[in-house]
Amino acid sequence: MAITDSTTSIDTAWTEQNIVAFAQGTLADSSAMITEVERKLKRGTLDATTSPTLSAVTDWLVRGKEELMQTKSYSFSRRYAYASLDAGSYRVSLPPDYNGGRISVRDQTNDFTLRVLPEHLYDLKYPDPDEESTNEPVYCCVKNMELWLAPPASACTLELEYDRSGDDTTPTDFSFLPEIERWRVCDYAIYEACESLEDWEKAKWYRSKWDAGLASSRKADARRRWKRMGFRAIGIFEESAARNYQS
Repeated sequence: MAITDSTTSIDTAWTEQNIVAFAQGTLADSSAMITEVERKLKRGTLDATTSPTLSAVTDWLVRGKEELMQTKSYSFSRRYAYASLDAGSYRVSLPPDYNGGRISVRDQTNDFTLRVLPEHLYDLKYPDPDEESTNEPVYCCVKNMELWLAPPASACTLELEYDRSGDDTTPTDFSFLPEIERWRVCDYAIYEACESLEDWEKAKWYRSKWDAGLASSRKADARRRWKRMGFRAIGIFEESAARNYQS
């Protein structure tokens, strides 16, 4: 999927990396999620004239997804994309759903992972990137919604790994969520719908269901991260040594 819209004056075309496609379950897409909300509300098929309206429920589904992405650091919140750069490029616009979290940048052409610097250190080392000769980029930093490279890149393909915010870069994009999380987003939308209908008891029930599911998934995600780290903390010196060993 192309990620082409930009929030800066630069418009870098990022393309999402291909991932393994798994068979879809019951909630395969946003339409199936709408059907689930309709089934629980028991008010028939939603449209522009019903209460709540179809567009309102769609908005609540999107908000539920964004609440999930903001509340916890999912292992599946990571997104992988790549972009081709012309020689001399050093300013690259970031995808619009980058949320300001962790980021990893690799020069695919030269098989090298760039070191991400804080903005003030980057500016001290490279006060004017235009004065630098074009070469393989070694450092980078995030400035607002732009990625700055140093030195300016020779023609290469840049691979980006980042935390996504859950903002829609395509209409009602729920496809990256595991199905259990789509069920939880439905619970959130039903809670909002019941609140709009002033069915306070049912709204309270679905809110508690949402909160319990969110707490459970946060614990599961923490266990996954701990296992991925080999059940131990990785020190700053180990991380630095690993960077030095790369080719």
